[in-house]
Amino acid sequence: MKKDCDVQPKLSVFLCCLYFLFNSCSEPIPASKVNDISDIKAVIDIYQTLTDENDNSISVSLYDRKDKKFGSDSVNITVNGKKIEYKIVQGLYYTKSYLYHTEKIAPENNQYEFQIQLANGKKFFLGSVPSLKLSSSRNIIYNEEASLSQDFSIHWSGLQDVNVLYLSKTVKVNTKEKSTVETFMEQPGDTIKIGPEGTYTLKKEKFSQPGETLDILGFEFTAEKTGAVNPRLLKGSNIKITGNHDEQANFK
Repeated sequence: MKKDCDVQPKLSVFLCCLYFLFNSCSEPIPASKVNDISDIKAVIDIYQTLTDENDNSISVSLYDRKDKKFGSDSVNITVNGKKIEYKIVQGLYYTKSYLYHTEKIAPENNQYEFQIQLANGKKFFLGSVPSLKLSSSRNIIYNEEASLSQDFSIHWSGLQDVNVLYLSKTVKVNTKEKSTVETFMEQPGDTIKIGPEGTYTLKKEKFSQPGETLDILGFEFTAEKTGAVNPRLLKGSNIKITGNHDEQANFK
């Protein structure tokens, strides 16, 4: 005869599965019942290259009051007067993702401005954000083939709107046993607030930990801006634009 302690874990797993299935299959509120901008949370993400302002990717996600993503062909969103395509993406376990997405939209007066029209015909300002100023990766100076025996420095200038430097490392793991297979590991590095001009130096003592050898140092010069959204939108609504210059140095 099985004891209660054997049944309890199985019951817990069963209930968890039911909870997950219910939440996965439950649909967001129908778009026809969203009557006002105050019923919506909007998250707007723009990626713009720093060498061509027309080379961009724009995504808008809408959420109802229960924080469930929703969308509909009857809810239209535009950016600078251009309609954004509405898509339904089928995910795992019967889940769906509702997304508005478009690319290569030219900024107007150095701005991206979004409008929304609900299923009931009401139109509202959704949000706006300035475009990113252009810059060239040629203004990032460093040794592409660097030495493990010397400090490593990066110099940059004229990187307008760039305000964050993300660094990452790829290191080779040194093993005592001889092997024809080399093991490499990616590691996060520093995140530094920067301006359009500056210098960053990584001391050779900081290249790697004992048992490791630095192989590649990656550095991403990133421009990040936030814009303004309709104040009547639900809490958590935001608009953000990012762009970057990706560089890397190899170490010997």
